Amino acid sequence: MTPAPHRRRITPAATAALLVIGLGAAAPVAAHAAPVAALTAAAPTPTPTTEQGLRKSLDALNEEAEILTEKYNKTRVDLGKAMQAQRAAADEAARLRAAAAPARERLGQLAAANYMTGAPDAIFGSSGSPDGLSDRAYLAQNQAAAVKALQKQIDQAESAQRSAEAKTAQVRKAAADAKQARAAARGKVAEVMKRLDKLTTTHVRDPHTGLSATIKGSGLPAKMARKALTKIGSPYVWAAAGPTGFDCSGLVVWAYAQVGKPGLPHYTGDLFALGTKVSRSELRSGDLVYFGGNLHHMGIYLGDGKFLHAPQTGDVVKISNLSDRSDFAGANRIS
Repeated sequence: MTPAPHRRRITPAATAALLVIGLGAAAPVAAHAAPVAALTAAAPTPTPTTEQGLRKSLDALNEEAEILTEKYNKTRVDLGKAMQAQRAAADEAARLRAAAAPARERLGQLAAANYMTGAPDAIFGSSGSPDGLSDRAYLAQNQAAAVKALQKQIDQAESAQRSAEAKTAQVRKAAADAKQARAAARGKVAEVMKRLDKLTTTHVRDPHTGLSATIKGSGLPAKMARKALTKIGSPYVWAAAGPTGFDCSGLVVWAYAQVGKPGLPHYTGDLFALGTKVSRSELRSGDLVYFGGNLHHMGIYLGDGKFLHAPQTGDVVKISNLSDRSDFAGANRIS
């Protein structure tokens, strides 16, 4: 007798295998990440004792620090991309698992019913013959095949997720190494700067006021401050910019010209617009300090809370206490 068109031939062993495919879980696949070499600052510890030697060492260390900073910046960008890829892989794996869940649950229900009731027609035809499948069982077979295909995709997605997680961990370690290397390089820069400051520290006492100050640093502002200090005792002259008399902004313009920066504007408002603004707590030797709401007066910060200025008609260039001024309006640094 010819089987009905809706019957499909299959053996009981094949049916059991179908259920195993539908209900089984994929074995995990180990993900391996290649080790990342730590970035380190290659520059040696500076040993020069002269200003020229220290400056040469400082230039090399600053270049090294800049290179390492850019490496660190790159690892931060790479880490952001790796984390984004990890999230995408996790979302895809979760989506595929959710897609397979309903079919897998239905297969489980059919298997459980067959086991609990012992009814052969739960899977096989009503006669229990292994020669054909009922419509219900045929649909289950197709569903199991679909789950099998989905499971393959799930395995691939989970493998990709593990690879993405390993890549993120790898890049995170590289970023930490780059950050540590950059910090080490910047530490060496700071060490050389301290040596330069110590080598180029100047102590001065104003015989007119009896005040003393210490100028530290080897940069352009500190050099300018030292030049300005040579004019202690010079008379205040309105609108003058040296070499024998000065007003407040004229002293700054003259001192900067002596250290290779001529042509600065002889006006407090324009000078305040230049350089970098500095807070009072961050003042260093050579920073310019301004007073009054309309910036009608200015001076050169020296250190230890002291500043140099040309005060007013009848007075001379001198050192004063910054704390004596209640109209401090701001400060900047011109390099």
